Amino acid sequence: MRFEVDESKCTLCGACVLTCPADMVREKRGAIKISWVACIGCGHCQAICPEGAISLTECDYPGAFAPLPDEVASPQALLSLLRRRRTVRRYRPDPVPRETLEQLLQAAQYVPTGANCQCQEFTVLTAPRAINDLRQGVMDYYRAYAEALADHEHPERLAAFGGTGIGAMHEHILAAVPSFVKNVDAGRDRLFFDAPAVILVHARRDEVLPEAACSFATLAIVLIAEAVGLGTCITAYASLALQALPELRAAAGVPDGHEVHHVVVVGYPAEVYQAVPPRRPVRATWL
Repeated sequence: MRFEVDESKCTLCGACVLTCPADMVREKRGAIKISWVACIGCGHCQAICPEGAISLTECDYPGAFAPLPDEVASPQALLSLLRRRRTVRRYRPDPVPRETLEQLLQAAQYVPTGANCQCQEFTVLTAPRAINDLRQGVMDYYRAYAEALADHEHPERLAAFGGTGIGAMHEHILAAVPSFVKNVDAGRDRLFFDAPAVILVHARRDEVLPEAACSFATLAIVLIAEAVGLGTCITAYASLALQALPELRAAAGVPDGHEVHHVVVVGYPAEVYQAVPPRRPVRATWL
């Protein structure tokens, strides 16, 4: 993005200077100057200007500044939304309209991202065959994993499945793999729960803090889903398998060079919760 300043409107209030995270907006000889050298394109300078003196002259993607929405969720309403949200593992077969799924993705556009990289991308699976192909690929991986876990005479088989860093299996998930595979092989879809839509949240590996961007986007998706009457489940089994299997990522439509950070199951809940479970007390250090 590049911006210019209309000096006839500018009052030199300095709001744009103070808000710029990259220190690219400065007052020089009685005028505001905006440099693009290290500008991250966040648009804070134009968004904060009370006189409308700053305008967007160049943008890498379609779009324009819009008026700030007047409606603001009350703290209680937002807290209620967070408390209502539950992980759903039973879904009705009804398909979710594309326009409703697009609402979820639109919400995910507005989350914080490192250096305004806006790197979060999505692959949305709604075709039964596409979902089933992904399910089969993930389950083939975990069947082999379960076999390696059971083969105590050849520990090298298990070593081939994990390590440290992204894609490594947490011990809690690792312990549940055999039971997970048995349930699925018995006909219970414990991966996608027969939901009608699956969203893969991914980003290029060379972006700025891509995992954080994808995590924030995932939270936005599950909260808006709750607000429109949908249920969600963030399934780590799928994302961990996709991180380990480049061929499966490609088959699922994920671009080369991208990492899948989260997989979100979406659908209309076939279960109704009546209460909010307790949470651990807030753990905070005050200094």
